[in-house]
Amino acid sequence: MNIVTGDRYWINRREIPKRYSYLHKDIKTDVLILGGGITGSLCFYYFNKNKIDTTLIDKNIIGYMATSASTSILDYSMDINMIGVRGLIGEKNAAKAFRLTRESIDHIEKIIRDDLNSHCGFMKKDLLYYTDNKSYYNMFNKECDLRKKHGFNVEFLEDNGNKFDFNIKSAIYCKDDTAVLDPYELSHELLAYGVKSGGRVFENTQGIHVKPLKNKVIIHTKNGFKIEAKKVIVATGYEGRDHIRERIVRLARSFTIVTKPIKNPEGWYNLCNIRDDNNPYIYIRSTEDNRMIVGGEDLALGGIRSKMTNLKQEDKVSFMKYESLEKKVKKMFPRIKDLQMEYGFSGFFGETKDGLPYIGTYDDPNIYYCLGYGSNGILYGEFGARLLLELYKGKENPHMELFRFRR
Repeated sequence: MNIVTGDRYWINRREIPKRYSYLHKDIKTDVLILGGGITGSLCFYYFNKNKIDTTLIDKNIIGYMATSASTSILDYSMDINMIGVRGLIGEKNAAKAFRLTRESIDHIEKIIRDDLNSHCGFMKKDLLYYTDNKSYYNMFNKECDLRKKHGFNVEFLEDNGNKFDFNIKSAIYCKDDTAVLDPYELSHELLAYGVKSGGRVFENTQGIHVKPLKNKVIIHTKNGFKIEAKKVIVATGYEGRDHIRERIVRLARSFTIVTKPIKNPEGWYNLCNIRDDNNPYIYIRSTEDNRMIVGGEDLALGGIRSKMTNLKQEDKVSFMKYESLEKKVKKMFPRIKDLQMEYGFSGFFGETKDGLPYIGTYDDPNIYYCLGYGSNGILYGEFGARLLLELYKGKENPHMELFRFRR
């Protein structure tokens, strides 16, 4: 499978910060994390910060898979709006899930501020969630009221208010409640902190057989070595579904373009994050060097041998999707004359039936899962790491029930 393909902005803007060796001997560890993307890195950070002997392995180069194709918009909104989530799990639980996701933005900001050597491109942002369909007016109004009821700082808009150049029939404006960052840099910074705290990282090291025993788990690697761990955390993203017998996620390929730096972003109020209500939806953010990142145009993957699962950058579908995104954003912002794509890439995107991640155990108490499927993968990974840390310490959090398997 080609989980990611294309010219990825995050890994092209710098040299690889740190290369890690591959595993070359048998080892023992208290906790083994499978996956060195943003989710695995967050788990590694939290467990090592708590002085737990923790090792992380990744079968590729750290951060080169789904993390390198993330747009990294930190938005507490989910793939399903709060009204929709309320219909699935009840209002109390829906508000709890939204609030937990919102709090993760503050946790990430604190981690970056207090413990890391870089600010990782972190910027707090407003967010515009809008529709150009006038028949959705009442739905957006009710969604805004529901969010206000549960303490979210939102404002209902009836039009663009001369702040945006594109058509808005109604919208929810979230004030200072979302953020953006550089996911690749954050992953490396989290790992560096964990290593400094005593953790071990091995890249180009693939676990090919996981054997759970009574009080431990044995993992055999592709290059013939053995890892013995008390607990294993599966943080391998979309490949994590291979460990689960049920179908827990619907996978698609999502496409992203990054423009050249923009001189005058006219018609883009506050350079806020933007998301529409289409299916699939489009999402827009800015970068520190004044670029625009635009994502969307999702296509269902199909089977393991399907074209979308194994799509290559040179395929005409890729270029058609990049061109479509560029045309859409140029139409939205006609006064930005220097909008021009420089990077184009695509990667897997997954949705669960209720918009929530899967966190916890599945069929063995010594194997934990942190599978942050959905548009909030980074935020799900952050609070998932904290919940699993509590589980490891024997203090299972009541929030875990929201994210359990077979729910």
